[in-house]
Amino acid sequence: MSAKKDLPETSIIIDTGVLVELLENSELGKIFSKHFLENPQFERYYISPITDTELKYIFCRRNGYQEAKKIVSDFLKDFIICSESILRDDAFRLKCNFPISLADSYSLAVAIVLNIPLCMKKEKEILNNIEKLSSEVKMMFIDDYI
Repeated sequence: MSAKKDLPETSIIIDTGVLVELLENSELGKIFSKHFLENPQFERYYISPITDTELKYIFCRRNGYQEAKKIVSDFLKDFIICSESILRDDAFRLKCNFPISLADSYSLAVAIVLNIPLCMKKEKEILNNIEKLSSEVKMMFIDDYI
């Protein structure tokens, strides 16, 4: 496991599903904005490099390559994208030990490496493994704020 680096309580990791909700201005996106983006407690927002790629892919399917690249790149300009190389071993271990998506394993790896909470949507594969994952990662679910 990677060495943990303690960041202040002003930092959070955001998973792809939450960012999609935010970009779509959905009810969950508005809730996330209110409780996290507009909350002065949070100053730094981290994502995994897979989240960047996944967001671009999702919006590419809807808007085409150039438009998706512009939308997502502009949107993510204030987010900190963690280096993939420092996440690789934890992401691999999580993917190996849990039946979760590769993207989720990378978001969880950011939480482990930086020792800060991860905000995500409730997903069956995460909830099925919540007990063991919670022993390694502090997770917050945007669905709980409804």
